[in-house]
Amino acid sequence: MSRSLNVRQPRPREIRQLLEFVEEPLESATQRRAQAILLHHEGMNATEIAATLQVHVNTIYTDLHAFDADGIRAVSQSRAPGVPAQLTGGQTAELCRIADQSPQEFGLCYGRWSLSKLRTYLIRQGIVNKISRKHLWRVLKKGGYASGGSSGS
Repeated sequence: MSRSLNVRQPRPREIRQLLEFVEEPLESATQRRAQAILLHHEGMNATEIAATLQVHVNTIYTDLHAFDADGIRAVSQSRAPGVPAQLTGGQTAELCRIADQSPQEFGLCYGRWSLSKLRTYLIRQGIVNKISRKHLWRVLKKGGYASGGSSGS
C-alpha cells in the first residue's frame, strides 16, 4: 500500500524540461528523476512508479519530495549515495596492519585481538576517533582479515 503523497504537479514549462531530460543522453539518475515526476503527473502513485522504473519506492518518494521542494533543479542535482566514508585509506591500511600482528608486539598482554580490544587500541592510539565493532568487523572482512564469525569480547 502506497503512503499518501502530497507533491505539487509540474508546470507546463517544467513538463517540457522534464521531457528534454528524458530524451537526452544524461546521467541515469537524472533521467529516472524526470521520469518519476512525469509518471506522477500522469496519475501513477509512488509504488507504481517504483515498479515501472525498477527502483525502491523510497527512492521515488525522495525524488518527488525533492522536486516539490526545489523544483526542476532537483532533477539534475547529483546526490552522493550513502553516508560519506569515515575512514581514510591510510587509516584502513594501518588498522589492517595492526590487526595482522599479535597484540603482544604492541606490548599488550593478550595473545590475539578481539574486536573490542582492537577497537579500544585503535582509539587510544589515535588511529581512529571512533569506530563501532560492527564497522571494524566489516573493514577487516573486506581486507581479508576477518573470518566467519565476529568476536564480541
